[in-house]
Amino acid sequence: MAKPRKPSSYELLAERVRHQITGANNRGATHVRLERFDTESPADWDRLLEEFETVDYVTVTRTADGEALVSWNPVEAEASM
Repeated sequence: MAKPRKPSSYELLAERVRHQITGANNRGATHVRLERFDTESPADWDRLLEEFETVDYVTVTRTADGEALVSWNPVEAEASM
């Protein structure tokens, strides 16, 4: 039996952020403030934010302290599914 593959650092970051966004969305919020933990790769963080920036209904506002405010339009998000 093959060992399960260990998730990459990027996959772990993406999963953490997905949970934050899902929780905010379930509360009716249309934005979430995200921060990179010291244990997370800056390259993974940049990649994740860059991927969000390619989505039409998502806006990413990066702050000077390295955090990011990610906002979305729920109507457009629903229509894209």
